[in-house]
Amino acid sequence: MPEQAAIVLVDTTPTPDVNYTFGPVKQSGDEASWAERSGGIPIGYGQLSISIRPPSAKSLEKYYLVTARVTIPTLEVTSPSTMTGIQPAPTVAYKHIAEVKFWLSDRGTSDERLKLRDFASYLVGDTAQLQPILQNLEGFN
Repeated sequence: MPEQAAIVLVDTTPTPDVNYTFGPVKQSGDEASWAERSGGIPIGYGQLSISIRPPSAKSLEKYYLVTARVTIPTLEVTSPSTMTGIQPAPTVAYKHIAEVKFWLSDRGTSDERLKLRDFASYLVGDTAQLQPILQNLEGFN
């Protein structure tokens, strides 16, 4: 079982790239969570979680379910426009969320699981098919 340690994710949008460190928050059973605290406002922290759920004894096909989820909140822009001049408390305007799920057969090998991980990684990170959809919300022609 891996030790829960900080995870660094890279934002390649700016030049040069920016690294964001997600520090451990909690670990309980088969789930762990992290937070990216650089913004200083807790409701605006980026969040990351990873969990593994073993197969159910009742299911015919035995699969481990591994879920990785990252959430990036954006805070509402506020200004001290009230009569008192006090700026309103921060609130979340919206969130972007990515969730990746892996169904891993209890009959599979370690190499097969790594192959699936590699395919999923390249699909999300390096394909010309997915990038315009994620970046520009374009559909297929």
